[in-house]
Amino acid sequence: MPTIPPRVTSPKKLEASRRKNATRSSSSTADEASEADQRPTIWESLTPTQLREVEALAGEYREFLTEAKTERAVGQKLLAMAQTAGLRDLTQKGPSPQGGYLTHHGKLLGFFAPGQSPPSQGFNLIVAHGDAPRLDLKPRCLYEDHELAFLKSNLYGGLKKFQWLARPLALWGFCVLKDGREINFRFGEEPGEPVLTITDILPHLDSKVQRDKKLTEAFPAERLNALAASRPTGPAKAKDRLKKAAANILWKSWGLKEDDLISSELELVPAGPAREVGLDGSLIGGYGQDDRLSVFVAFKALLGRGQQPAKPLLLIIFDREEIGSYGSTGAETNFVTRLAARALESSGLNPDWRTVTEALANSLALSADVEAGLDPTFKEVHDELNAARLGRGPCLVRYTGGAGKYGASEARAEYMAHIRRVFDDNGVIWQSTLLGKQEYGGGGTVALSLAFHGLSVVDCGAPVLSMHSPFEVTSKADVWMTLKAMRAFFLKA
Repeated sequence: MPTIPPRVTSPKKLEASRRKNATRSSSSTADEASEADQRPTIWESLTPTQLREVEALAGEYREFLTEAKTERAVGQKLLAMAQTAGLRDLTQKGPSPQGGYLTHHGKLLGFFAPGQSPPSQGFNLIVAHGDAPRLDLKPRCLYEDHELAFLKSNLYGGLKKFQWLARPLALWGFCVLKDGREINFRFGEEPGEPVLTITDILPHLDSKVQRDKKLTEAFPAERLNALAASRPTGPAKAKDRLKKAAANILWKSWGLKEDDLISSELELVPAGPAREVGLDGSLIGGYGQDDRLSVFVAFKALLGRGQQPAKPLLLIIFDREEIGSYGSTGAETNFVTRLAARALESSGLNPDWRTVTEALANSLALSADVEAGLDPTFKEVHDELNAARLGRGPCLVRYTGGAGKYGASEARAEYMAHIRRVFDDNGVIWQSTLLGKQEYGGGGTVALSLAFHGLSVVDCGAPVLSMHSPFEVTSKADVWMTLKAMRAFFLKA
């Protein structure tokens, strides 16, 4: 979920507004919020069998988070699973009784599963995104300064820069050489393997460069460069000995020359596996849960549907959502139309413009993206009556946006009623939420891009703590219940 910056308001006006709102709503809002808290949580509703399912799913999900830390890795893993399940490449001619897939540039994936009704009458469609906030490396990234070698980074997505300092980082690379050869590598993930890191300044000396500055100014992006080498190579008086030492490692380890980095996708991500969190182990901590949680459960819902749905299904995993959905693999492309046309073609129907556009206009969609969970440490940014709570299931978010619903789609009342009925009839514990208080910021999803096709769409996803950080936190129970919600939508909506 990309962020929308808050409006600039003077500190005095903001504090006065907080006090006024706190006084005006302290009684009614607190009472209504407490009524919501008194409803049973998912944990209190689980049978012993379901509890075992929760733990098994959580283990599988942690493995997915650990193995798919880049959008390209997400695509590779899902594509392999789809092929194992018998899904066929939709660019090939002929029927697809088990369903099929369509890929674009290795980062954008679409999946189709036939239903009882023809695709021309519309689909049940879920979309999610496989990218996450991170640090990319610049095309010319290698340099040395005062006998240390560094890798220059570039921000990707709405992240808090200080959270990426003084922590172990791994480098995931996809490189294409001039002769067409492709090289995939990971550095910093194996036990005992070195890692990379971005250094921070000690508190004894930080007053002028960090402590006395605004948070937005204290951590310049151009300083977020990863420490790469400190052991020089070559004669003592040679130039750039440390830079050459790092470049030599690239060549010996992966056969990469410095110029090869220009045609590479190099991403710095938090090193290490996803973990259980809490004394009770009820939570999951790891990088990229926005939005790979939705990717994971939606894909499992598609493959594990267990029966032929009433309507044909589409699932799309977009890239570049965290930077506005622009580019050839984002939601602003015509990929939805292309996938629908291929689905029609594989079903023996003519994918002409009118049939495709009518099919999409008659479709129902979930924009599967996680929601900001209420963190008691920062509860003042939430409207508690409409805040997402961990352990209470996936969130239905009728609208997102900011500063007056800017940058968002909004689900119509009839569609909200329909989804409520589908979830309730199928035993899904869910919650109605919004993204924080007005004028505190905001965010958006790909729902806006889907709405362009005239279909009905609403945001739906699990709550997350520490969203966009290197270590996001979710509830095992919410992961399980969100899977249940996605299956209900695919089969019953």
